[in-house]
Amino acid sequence: MKKLLFIFLTLATLLLARNDVPSCYNALKIDGPKEPARKELFILVDQTTVLDKNMMIYTYKNMMKFIKNGYGVTIASFSANSNGKYTDVAYSGKLEALLPNSAKHEIAKKILRKYQGCMNGQYRYAKKKATKALVRVLKGANKKLPHSDIIKSLNDISKYIIQPSDSNEKVVLLVSDMMEHSSITSFYSKGSLKKVNVSREMDRVKKSGFMADFGAAKVYVIGAGMVGKNSYRESKTLKALTKFWEAYFAASNAQLKAIGTPMLLEDIE
Repeated sequence: MKKLLFIFLTLATLLLARNDVPSCYNALKIDGPKEPARKELFILVDQTTVLDKNMMIYTYKNMMKFIKNGYGVTIASFSANSNGKYTDVAYSGKLEALLPNSAKHEIAKKILRKYQGCMNGQYRYAKKKATKALVRVLKGANKKLPHSDIIKSLNDISKYIIQPSDSNEKVVLLVSDMMEHSSITSFYSKGSLKKVNVSREMDRVKKSGFMADFGAAKVYVIGAGMVGKNSYRESKTLKALTKFWEAYFAASNAQLKAIGTPMLLEDIE
C-alpha cells in the first residue's frame, strides 16, 4: 500500500511539470504567455471496457476539440492492478497560447516566421501523439480482466492527476462500463449485473474511505452498462446503475453532465 501511494505521489509531482508537447517559446527564446490552460480534457479509460468502432470515433472526435492553443488533454488508463494492468498516463500535453497581436510587433520578422511555423508544427505534433496514445489505450482494453476497481481508481486519479492540474476548467470523459467488481463491492450477482441498491452501495463506498474529489470538474460517461453483442441489460437494472453513479458523482464534487448507456448522445463541452 505504501509503495502504491509513493508511486502516485511521484506521478502527481511529474505531471505538474509534464508536457508531452515541446515549447515553441522555449525553442525560440520568446517570452510567451504563461497562463495555465483555459480548459483541459481528462480521458480516463477503464481497461476492462472494450468500445465498438462508433464509440471510439466519438471519443476521438471529442478529444480533437481540445487539441488547440491554450487547451490541454490528458489520457490515462486504469484497471485493478492485475495482469500487468494499472493506472498509467499515456499522454499529457498542452498547446501553448498564442502571442497577442500587440506582442508580435516587438519581434523580428525572421523570428516571427519561425514562431508561426513552430506553432503550426506544435499542433500537428500534439494531434499525432495524442491520437497514437488514445488508440493504444482503447485497443488495449480487455473485458476478460478478472476485476474492475473503478471506485479506488477514480479516487487515485482525482487526487493525483486531476486536482494537481492548474487548468482553469477541467472536463472528464470516463470510458467505462461502470460495473464495479472489487474488494470494496461488486455490482455482479451470479455473473450478471445486479440491480444496484443505491443507498447500500453508497454506504459501502463511504466506509471504504475511497470517495473521490473531482474539484468541480464536469464529468461525462460513455459505455455504462455495456456488454457483449449477445447480452442484454434490463432497463430497470441500467436505471439503478445510473442512479448509483449520479449519487456517487454528486458526493464527489463533480458536475455530472451525462451518462451514456452506453453511447453519449451529446458532445463534450
